[in-house]
Amino acid sequence: MNSLVVVHDRAVGGRLAAWLDAHRSPASERFTTSLDRRRSITIVSRDVRASISGSTYMRGTAMSPEHGAIAFGVDGWMRLPQPLDEHGVAGEFLLAAWDRKRVRIRHDVFGSVALMHTAGPGFVAASDSLLVLDDLRRALGLGSTQHPEVLLARSVLNSHAAQQLSPDTAIREIGWVPAGRGLEIGLGLRLTTRLDGVPLAERIVDGRADRAQALRTAAAFIAGGTAALAGIPGWWTDLQLSGGYDSRVILAGAVRSGAIEGIHVSSASGVAAQAEDFRIARLLAERSGFPLNEPPDAGAPIDLGMNPATIWAASLLGIYDRLMPATSVRELPRELTLTGLGAGVLKGGWGWTDLDGIVDGLELAPERLAALRAQIGAGMRAIGADPAWRDASELQYAGYRNGLHGAGHIGMHMTGVRLLQQLPLAVVGHLRSDGLPARQGRERAAFADRDGGIADLLALLHRDLALMPYEGGRSLDPERLDRRLAALGGALRDDELAPVRILGSPEAVPAGPAVLGDEIAKRRGFDVELTAEAIVPAAEGALAAIDDDVVRDAYEEQIAHARWKLVTKGLPPHHAGYSTPRALGLLLFAR
Repeated sequence: MNSLVVVHDRAVGGRLAAWLDAHRSPASERFTTSLDRRRSITIVSRDVRASISGSTYMRGTAMSPEHGAIAFGVDGWMRLPQPLDEHGVAGEFLLAAWDRKRVRIRHDVFGSVALMHTAGPGFVAASDSLLVLDDLRRALGLGSTQHPEVLLARSVLNSHAAQQLSPDTAIREIGWVPAGRGLEIGLGLRLTTRLDGVPLAERIVDGRADRAQALRTAAAFIAGGTAALAGIPGWWTDLQLSGGYDSRVILAGAVRSGAIEGIHVSSASGVAAQAEDFRIARLLAERSGFPLNEPPDAGAPIDLGMNPATIWAASLLGIYDRLMPATSVRELPRELTLTGLGAGVLKGGWGWTDLDGIVDGLELAPERLAALRAQIGAGMRAIGADPAWRDASELQYAGYRNGLHGAGHIGMHMTGVRLLQQLPLAVVGHLRSDGLPARQGRERAAFADRDGGIADLLALLHRDLALMPYEGGRSLDPERLDRRLAALGGALRDDELAPVRILGSPEAVPAGPAVLGDEIAKRRGFDVELTAEAIVPAAEGALAAIDDDVVRDAYEEQIAHARWKLVTKGLPPHHAGYSTPRALGLLLFAR
C-alpha cells in the first residue's frame, strides 16, 4: 500500500486510530489535520510528511509534455506551471488536496496508480489497496460483499481479464475511479462523494491534433526526457532494450539528444525466451557504439524486510494479475528505468475492434462469457467509450491494462517514467482516417496505418536506428520510411529539441510500502512463501470462502491451472501467469 486517505468525523477518528495502532502503523506514516469543526483528514503513507506541502499530498511522479516537465514528489508537483488540468497529467502518482469545503483526490490520467474508494457512516476512504480498504471496513463494523460478476469475469485466462476491468471491484462496497477521473468528497452536512474530471476515452476521442506536429512534439519530449533524466545527479538511468520497436524509440531519443553517453543500456539474457531480444540489442550496441550491460552503479541494495507476498497483497491484489515483486530487496535503489511500456496508447494492443469482437469466439461457459461481456462493457462506458465503436477495444486497453501493466513495480517505488505514455500520442493513435467527425458512425470508423506511429517516431528521431533489424526477422522498408519521414516534414531539427525540466527530485519520493498494508496482509494470511508448496494449499484452504457456486467452480479451475504452472511446468511464481495470483488472492475472502 502506498496511500490511504480517510476523511472522517470525530467518532470514526478514534476507531481509525485504534485500527492503525493495532497494525503497528508508526507515527512517521500518519498525518491527521482538521478540515472543519467536525471532520479531519488522515493520510497513511511511508514517510508521509515528505509528501505533504500545505494542504496538498502528492506521492509519485508526474509527466507533463505540454509543460515540458517531469515532476518528482510534492515539491515537483507544486512547481508545475499553471494552469494545470490535474486530471490530465500522466505519470504514476496519487494526489489529495483539501480545504474547508471539499477534498479532491486524483491519480494519473491513464490510471497507472489504482484509486479505489469506500464509504460508511461518518467516513469516506480512498486507497490504492483493495485489501486495506476491505480491512478498514471490517474494523469499522461494516460488511464486505463479494461481487460474483467481477470474480467470474476475472477468471478468464486472457489479458482482457488480467487486470481491473471496470468501476467495479471484487468487493461490491469498494469502487474504482476510472482513468481520467478523480474523486471529490464534499464536506456539507453529510459527507458526499462524486467522480469529477473528463473520462479518458472522451479526452482521446474528442481530442484534436495535427498528426505530424503532434508526433514531432512527442518525439522531442522523448529525446529531451532522456537527456533530463540522465542528468539527475546521483541517479542511474537504465534503458531496458529489447529487440522490438517500442524500446528502440527511447534508444533513438537518447541517441538523438546526445544523452546516450549518460544512460546505461541493458538487455536481459537469462532465459531462452530472451535470446533473440538480446541478440538484437547486442547488434544495436555494436553498430551504434554504446556499451551494453555494463555493471550498474545505483546505490547499495536496500532490503525492505518484508515478505514479497505481503507487499503484493497490499498493492496489486485484485488489481493486476501478476505476483510482484519477486523479492523485497531493491538492488538498485537509485535507478530510473526507461522502457517501451506505454506505447499501447498509440498503437493499441487488442485488435481495434468493438466489444463483440473481443468476446466472440471465446470458448467459455455462458455464465463466464456473460460476466466478461458485462464487465468489459461497463469498463468501456466508465471511461467514456461506446462498446460498439470500432476502437472500443483500444480505448479499454488505454484505460485499464496500459497503465497498470506499466506500473507493476508500484509496490516498491513510484518513480517510474514511461516517456511513450503521452496523452497526445493516444489522440494521434485514434484519429480517424475517413474524414468523418470523431463520433459520427464510429462503429464503422477507419483508422489507417495503426502501427505506423511508432515507426514515425523512430524515423523522426534517428533514421539509421529505425532501419536496423528487429527481433523475429522484422525490419522497416527504407523507401517507405523515407516517404513517411517526408510527409512528417523531415527529421527532427535541433531547434525542436527543447530541454525537459526536472522539477523536484526522485530522492524526495518515498520508496516502499507503508507498514499498515504489510501488517494487514500478515494478519489476513498472506505471509506465505512464494513457492508452489505454500501457494497451492493456501488457495485450496480459502476456496470455501467463495459464496457463489459457479464462481467457486471457476476458481477451483484457477487453482488447478496455478498448480500446473507452478508444479508441472516448474515456473517461478512471478512468471506463473494469471491464475497464480488469482488463486492466492482468494485469501482476501477467508474469514
